[in-house]
Amino acid sequence: MIQEEYDNIEAFQREDTEHVLPLGWLILFIGLIVFGIYYIYAYTPAFTGWSQEQQLEEVMKTVK
Repeated sequence: MIQEEYDNIEAFQREDTEHVLPLGWLILFIGLIVFGIYYIYAYTPAFTGWSQEQQLEEVMKTVK
């Protein structure tokens, strides 16, 4: 009987997860998450009350 290499599940390790993520990729990943949170906060009217229409009205008042 031929025993396959997947029979012993306790000794099974994926080769893909044995390596550590490079520091540059980790910094980029965390930076993108932080930027995404800032972007959602800064440009969502529900959080800040900012809208293009309000800004247009403010600009039009200063132009007149």
